[in-house]
Amino acid sequence: MSKGPKPPKPKTAPGPKRDLLARTLASHVRRAHGQGSAQTLDISEEMGAPRGYVPTLNIALERALGTTGIPLGRITEISGWAGAGKSTMLDQIFAATQAKGGIGVLADTERSRNRAYMASLGVKPESLVWIDGKTVEGMFDEIETLVRTVAHLNATAWVDALARAGCKMQKLNTYRYVVFDPQGPKNAKPIASYDFVQWGRAQAAALLDWQKSVGLRPSGIRDTASRKLLGPVVIHTEDSAERKKALTDWAKGVPNELIQEADRPVVIGWDSVAGTATEAELDGSARDVHPATAARVIRRNLRRLVQLIDDEAIGMILVNQRYEKIAMGRNMYGPTSETYGGGGIKYHTTIRVEVDRCGDIFAPGKSRAQGHPPIGQEVKIKVPKNKLNDPYRVERFGLLFGKGANDAWALFEDLKERGIIRVGGGWSRFTDPELLGDDDRSFRGWSELAEMLSGNEKLKEVLTEIYMEGR
Repeated sequence: MSKGPKPPKPKTAPGPKRDLLARTLASHVRRAHGQGSAQTLDISEEMGAPRGYVPTLNIALERALGTTGIPLGRITEISGWAGAGKSTMLDQIFAATQAKGGIGVLADTERSRNRAYMASLGVKPESLVWIDGKTVEGMFDEIETLVRTVAHLNATAWVDALARAGCKMQKLNTYRYVVFDPQGPKNAKPIASYDFVQWGRAQAAALLDWQKSVGLRPSGIRDTASRKLLGPVVIHTEDSAERKKALTDWAKGVPNELIQEADRPVVIGWDSVAGTATEAELDGSARDVHPATAARVIRRNLRRLVQLIDDEAIGMILVNQRYEKIAMGRNMYGPTSETYGGGGIKYHTTIRVEVDRCGDIFAPGKSRAQGHPPIGQEVKIKVPKNKLNDPYRVERFGLLFGKGANDAWALFEDLKERGIIRVGGGWSRFTDPELLGDDDRSFRGWSELAEMLSGNEKLKEVLTEIYMEGR
């Protein structure tokens, strides 16, 4: 019996297109300066990108940003007039970060936080660190100590994970980090010192070799795929027996407070930049003038901070105030308002968000003319700078007093403007009855829509998708 023709071999998917000159240049830089010093960007989608995102609990803000939240490894500014809702926006980002397993860090120079209000927004006090930098210089010192500690813990976790996977590498580079009293004399002894380790090119080379061995796209960066396979963890004890038990419990899925996954997101919120004095301002008298002192300090330290957080799951949020510029003569061109901190913040931030109160929100059927107070305010969002998506997007959301941003208000107002919701005589109805299915009915404005969404996750998902398509 004659054999028939052999079936054709299945075609393999074409690999990524290569540019040999780019790869040669990167290879020569790596030979001279070590693995991890240069790569072509086709190696990994996460190379050069933020280290992830944390949600905001504000659907209008996320539509304005065009992302899934606030970027990690980057600096974001939220500015606006007093009472616009900046602090509430930051607190809700803290709550979303903690819900994702992260940590919030509040640099509170305004001393105006209401703990009960923060708790009502979902902020967990046990996962919130409060730092007390009384000056701009002191604030940067404390933030740097915190960032270096996070980097030390994560680097140790990744190296230990590679060692458990059988990888051999050089020991982590150790350096001494010294902290001085900002109020003490210049020749004073340090008040604290730490022996921190630093992720280096030798470790990046070991990670790259491991990625090759397990079939991942080699990049030498601590990406999501490598994290999922290696499972780096931070162990909060130096006792060998406790460390061994913690690792055993982790492998079995048994809860153990001494061990936690590495690269937990950390969001540092400075509220506010405008309310923080410099050392020169505190040391002087009421009559002293210190032009642009804060701007110089902020610009110099932001240059350093950008490098420190770039490779970590740390997001920095600067809350800033707007102020009216003093007109010099009759004809003044350009913007009439400005933010504190000079051009350093504008230059080093990845995203700048401006918020402004633009109206009041009343309970359904009530108004100011009837003598009723507002239950919230309408807030306009503008994004004048966005390196991750299109800038200059403008959105609105409803901020309810004591409750924070209300997604149902933003959904209702947007869908009403687009004709998806029809309003008449105090009642509202979807023009497409299939959105509610068998429960198709009329409802009273955004407040009743909020009740409908709270008990129907599918409806919330569908309306959110429709809302995001309208940006």
